[in-house]
Amino acid sequence: MGVTARDLFVRRGAFTLSVAGFAAGSSGTAVLGPNGAGKTTLLLALQGLLAAEGAVERPVRSAAVFARPAVLRGSALWNVAVIVESTLGIGWDQACERARRMLHEVGLSTRADADARTLSTGERQRLALARAVAIEPAVLFLDEAFANIDADARPALRSFVTDYCARSSCDVVVATSSLADAFALCSVALVLDGGTVTYEGSTQDLQHATGPFVRALFEDAALTGGAASATAP
Repeated sequence: MGVTARDLFVRRGAFTLSVAGFAAGSSGTAVLGPNGAGKTTLLLALQGLLAAEGAVERPVRSAAVFARPAVLRGSALWNVAVIVESTLGIGWDQACERARRMLHEVGLSTRADADARTLSTGERQRLALARAVAIEPAVLFLDEAFANIDADARPALRSFVTDYCARSSCDVVVATSSLADAFALCSVALVLDGGTVTYEGSTQDLQHATGPFVRALFEDAALTGGAASATAP
């Protein structure tokens, strides 16, 4: 079962989010929009972390990675292994073996024994990605999950996510302001503005969407030389 929503309505103070329908799949859904558009609100509502009207269905096991993820006291390895042990119900040695493999895949092998609280912001994001995938989620929510990771490391980490989703049929929902993230991880895009959906369709057709935000995204990609790679099939 994928993550779906129908007649979703969320009120947060004066802000309201209204989404008539939402359905994500393993081919990925990118949620884009300017600051304050409702991207994070939508992801939190889909995870059941915000009270919302309407119907939301999701698999039992999901995981999320945020731009500034929290870490627990203890080593990076322990941070992953303790979640794996409790979630998957496996032995500690097996959990540690899985945790070490995940840390290797995100480029944190040499930091496995370091206190997680001493990791840089980018390293914490890598740790959070390893921890999220290690529990074998059926839905993976990424909220600006690559924002603080060095640009040269992002392609390998995107591949890490797409490889997992492909082999496990995991739904992935990505809230991002990055065209590169949207095109690398997702085949469907949803644009929010002021809590309402202004575009829903394929990422390949995103350049034809109306509105200043999408236009600015592609103009910025062109200025930075990223337009060709961002819009490549």
